[in-house]
Amino acid sequence: MRIRRKKWAEKELSEAKFYIDKPEEFKGKWKEKFPKKQPLFIELGCGKGIFSATLASSHRENNYIAVDMIEAMLGLSKRNIEQAYDFKYPENLFLIRANVERLTDVFASSDMVKRIYINFCNPWPKKKHNKKRLTHPRQLVQYKEILTD
Repeated sequence: MRIRRKKWAEKELSEAKFYIDKPEEFKGKWKEKFPKKQPLFIELGCGKGIFSATLASSHRENNYIAVDMIEAMLGLSKRNIEQAYDFKYPENLFLIRANVERLTDVFASSDMVKRIYINFCNPWPKKKHNKKRLTHPRQLVQYKEILTD
């Protein structure tokens, strides 16, 4: 999805307590970042964040991390998360900026990710773009490294 730059996104994200710009610092320590020890779920390519916001706000018995690499999308996600939580701090949800191709730089097997969601990922329709797909076998191997059995 193509989205225009949002001038306000950087400032709003930097002020949000649930946004993490450098998530690699928490590799292997995500359980400690959340106040409650609960199963961890990740959405890759969260886009506008509506799925993560809705799921996390209605299932507070789990911890969630919404991942995207585009600042404008993360800005929209932040606003949708705040709306889903009635503008209160979401204790079970973090929004992070990361490249999914380097997911193992952010998560370790000790983080014990229970489930990964990939909704409406960019299909990269041309054969030459096969390696960029979130469902490419190289990516699936990365997901297997961080998922629990």
